[in-house]
Amino acid sequence: MQTTDELAGGFTWVGAVDPPTEQLEALRDDLGLHALAVEDAVNGRRQPKLQWFGEHLFIVLWRLRLTDEHRSVAISELYLFARDGLLITVERSRPGVPPLDVARLLDAAPPPLRGNALGALHSVVSAVIEGYVAVGAYVEDELEQLEDQVFDETQEDDAARLYSLRRDVGKVGRAVATIASSFENNRDKLQDFAEQYPTLIPYVLDLIDDLVSVARLTADQEAALDGVITTHENSIASRQGSDSRTIAAIAAILAIPAVVAGLYGMNFPDLPLTQLRLGWIVVVAVIIALELWAFFTLKRRRWF
Repeated sequence: MQTTDELAGGFTWVGAVDPPTEQLEALRDDLGLHALAVEDAVNGRRQPKLQWFGEHLFIVLWRLRLTDEHRSVAISELYLFARDGLLITVERSRPGVPPLDVARLLDAAPPPLRGNALGALHSVVSAVIEGYVAVGAYVEDELEQLEDQVFDETQEDDAARLYSLRRDVGKVGRAVATIASSFENNRDKLQDFAEQYPTLIPYVLDLIDDLVSVARLTADQEAALDGVITTHENSIASRQGSDSRTIAAIAAILAIPAVVAGLYGMNFPDLPLTQLRLGWIVVVAVIIALELWAFFTLKRRRWF
């Protein structure tokens, strides 16, 4: 656990990564945190949300990061407790997502965001949003490349990459959509929360607008990706139908000599042309004629 007391302007920051339950319960008792909020931080695996417990603001965020090895999106949970004079950050780390360096963020914050808990809260949430933007840029690049593949008949579709991106976009959507709507729905209350620091209000409103913009971008990317997947699946179905027709056409052409040979192979005494010395030539000629007719008929109907 990291603790910074009485930062310039008089607020306390307490930061913890993967704290034991006893530590969180001690913070609850010492700092007057609401039991339900602490219970969420103890249990983990909570959906993003924003809640008010009196003057106490509780936020659950999902941090997103691109893993270096597989270029996939990893998630960790960040729990924020804020009230006038106090900010507590609790992070549940996950593989591939190093803990957020809150101390560095507070030190690097611009002057209007220093010296109060709400400004520090803005710095932390803004850093999380930057992670959303970075992942959104990665998704956009991947989406453009996959669109080029799907709509270019000379390129082969990469189905694994396509559905991997669908999974990542789903993670971004779940991380952003709920918290963006929560901030938007609490816009007035957040302004009231910041009214004692007038210089912070534009930053708070800008933060809300950023979240809403990221949520809209993610929704647009989901819609575009759904279109790419639909095109990909239609392309597969079309190719499978074309392959099926080609196989059926080849089978029909091969069936003609097989049927004729089967009939004459039964050695019935009265089969046509069996009594003629050159009757087999006529039979072969008939087979070739039927084969050519079948071939050109199926070719004309684009079964090849």
